[in-house]
Amino acid sequence: MTEQDLEYEYNPRISTPDVEHYLEQAALESERIRPALNGHYDVRYGPQNLMTCDIFPAGPDAPVHVYIHGGYWKSRDKSDYSFMVPAFLEAGITLIIPNYDLCPDVDLTTLVRQTASCLDWVKANGQQWGGDTSRISASGHSAGAHLLAMALSPGFEQPVAPDVLQRAVLISGLFELDPVARISVNNEIQLTPALIEQLSPMRHRPYPGLELDILVGGDETRSWIRQSEDYHAFVKDKVAGVRFEVLPGHNHFSIVAEFSDPRSPVTRACIEAALNA
Repeated sequence: MTEQDLEYEYNPRISTPDVEHYLEQAALESERIRPALNGHYDVRYGPQNLMTCDIFPAGPDAPVHVYIHGGYWKSRDKSDYSFMVPAFLEAGITLIIPNYDLCPDVDLTTLVRQTASCLDWVKANGQQWGGDTSRISASGHSAGAHLLAMALSPGFEQPVAPDVLQRAVLISGLFELDPVARISVNNEIQLTPALIEQLSPMRHRPYPGLELDILVGGDETRSWIRQSEDYHAFVKDKVAGVRFEVLPGHNHFSIVAEFSDPRSPVTRACIEAALNA
């Protein structure tokens, strides 16, 4: 592909119409709903600047779901995703939404370490908020799906402990990083050949006991859909179970907006993962 083609295929801010509308709606709805939520905000899970999370307890012995947000490892904030909370609480699931430090202030290896640390921290501390830490699941969107997939690989230098969770939902993820090194976002991500090898989930087996859902929008670019297709093919004989689905009519940002609907395929996949963890 030409440089221009690569940028279109791998930069959703270019290929998706009305990007700012989706981002603004998520932030506004999250701001509107937060006063009605019984949340614990900015709870620290580690020492670095943005290693904090928002915790929304569903009650005693509730299963726990952790959502890792996207933003190409360089933008967005956990506060933009409070709109997700009601669907999980209605299902009796405690939801935890962490932040992580952003590139280029830290490198991508640090972000994977922070993701693994957060999940380990939830296992060790989730009972403080009534969570049943024997039933932890997680999901991630876009860059968040990459961080989650990589943290769940024993090939990473500091992965999640193998007994933390058995179910994960990967939404519109990036699993092979080589194309990212050739588009404009790499000015901030600063991928090198060594980092591409170390941090591409397509090059590292996941924990074999995992059950995975891999979802992607049918209106995303062909290259972005292929990332999920290829990762599904890579993991299907390496994990306990895997389900792959292309969601028609959804682009890279509308697929996240679906979390406002408890009946949407995206929300249902995460709720089922949590309830069956």
